[in-house]
Amino acid sequence: MADLLRAGFARMWRAPVFWLGVVFMAFWGGVVCQSAYDGSREGVVYFIGDLCRYHCIVTVFLPAVFCALFLGTEYEHGAIRNKLVAGKTRPAVYLSSLVLSLAACLLMIAAYFLPVVCIGPFFTEGLGTTPRMLALTVGGELLMAAALCGLCTLGSMLISRKAILAVTLLLATLGGLAVSATVEGRLEEQEYFQGIMMNEEGQLVDAGEMENPDYLRGREREIYQFVADFLPTGQALLYNFDMVVHPWAMCLYSLLILAASTAGGVLAFRRKDLK
Repeated sequence: MADLLRAGFARMWRAPVFWLGVVFMAFWGGVVCQSAYDGSREGVVYFIGDLCRYHCIVTVFLPAVFCALFLGTEYEHGAIRNKLVAGKTRPAVYLSSLVLSLAACLLMIAAYFLPVVCIGPFFTEGLGTTPRMLALTVGGELLMAAALCGLCTLGSMLISRKAILAVTLLLATLGGLAVSATVEGRLEEQEYFQGIMMNEEGQLVDAGEMENPDYLRGREREIYQFVADFLPTGQALLYNFDMVVHPWAMCLYSLLILAASTAGGVLAFRRKDLK
């Protein structure tokens, strides 16, 4: 597996998709810092903790794009078959692809944090949270990205057509974001709203607080919250908009998704026909 990783990293350092991702994430970090600077001039207070979460919506697309354009060429150029002919085992081929995906995405995220860490402190008012909570949040964001890498690597190793793979991964990411946004929109419903009624004179008057029928309660709310916490795309929205309720549970879910997708992917790839 060491030989596979050496060859993979050598190819990754030359891959345009990797460097485009690094440059884009560094640019995005700079844009966020510029926004914090502009806000500080207008009296808006930003914290380092705020800047550390504004990458999450963009991050969900990194594994899909990288896996589609980088790992997707493995079948197209016959590289996977050549690796197996050279005596490499299927689990080793799969795991080396996963490591490359994880490393690439984490390096792209690190490129975002570079301007945030180096420039952000000049335009912010401290961390905005405790160091422990900030570390937990950033760690959870990285685990969320790792879970997405696991799922995208699974698709990359089982779908042999590059075009189909790219469409599948991007549509799955967009679909996950749409579902997560719908779920979290329901969770954000207010329990009560200010009622208005018309009196006998035809004037609108205050009717006091009224119960919102769309507000989720009891078991139904727990199910919606679980879906939001469990889906990596849901986690991205929760982190990005600072709506995290169960940070430790979200970290655990990401680890479970990574482990399950890897185990399932290795088993499925061992049975895949590589004609």
